[in-house]
Amino acid sequence: MHGEAEARRRLNPSQRKRLLMEHAIKVFSRRGIGRAGHTEIAQIAGVSVATVFNYFKTREALVEEVLEEVESFLIKLSTQALKKSREPEETLEACISTFLDACHQNPDYIKIWLEWSSSVREDTWPMYLAFQERLLELLTVQISFAINNDVLEPGLPASDRARWALGNLHMLVSMVFSPDGTDQDEIRSLVNRGFRHILGIKS
Repeated sequence: MHGEAEARRRLNPSQRKRLLMEHAIKVFSRRGIGRAGHTEIAQIAGVSVATVFNYFKTREALVEEVLEEVESFLIKLSTQALKKSREPEETLEACISTFLDACHQNPDYIKIWLEWSSSVREDTWPMYLAFQERLLELLTVQISFAINNDVLEPGLPASDRARWALGNLHMLVSMVFSPDGTDQDEIRSLVNRGFRHILGIKS
C-alpha cells in the first residue's frame, strides 16, 4: 500500500491525469453521467478532492473530458475493427464482433456509451450527435465499398444501411448487460441472421 502511494507521488502531471481519467471512467460507469463527481474519483484514486479539481476544474469540464475519452475509445475501436480484413463482408462483421467483445473487455466504456446515447440533455446531447455522425461516416464508407464490390445487394443507400446497422448494434450491446443474462450464443446468432439481412449481404 505504501509502495502504491509512493508510486502515485512520482507520477508526472500527464500520467496522473491519465490515472485519474481511468478512475473517472469507473465512477461514471457505476454512478452515471448525472451523478458522478470529483469526490468519488478522489476516493477510489486515493487522492484529495482538490487534486482531482486541479486536473478537472469544474464538473462540466469533468463530464466533457470523460465523454471525449469514451468517444476516442469507441472511434479507435471502430477504426481498428474496420481495418482487420480486406474483404468487405468480413470487415463489417469484425466491427460488430469487436463492439460485442468490448462489452466484456471494456464494459465501463460501453455502459457510459449506452447511457450517453439515451441522455437527451442539452449539455451532452449535441456532443453525442456529433460523435454518432463520426461512427456513421466510418460505417457508410465501408458499406459503400461493399456495395461497389458487389458484396451487398443494391437497394437502400449506404448511409441508410449504416443508420440501421448502428441502431441494431446498439440494441445488441444493451442485451449483453441485460439483468437476465442474455445468452451470448443467442446474441451471436442474432448477429449472423439479422445483420446479413439489414446490410443486404449476398448469399
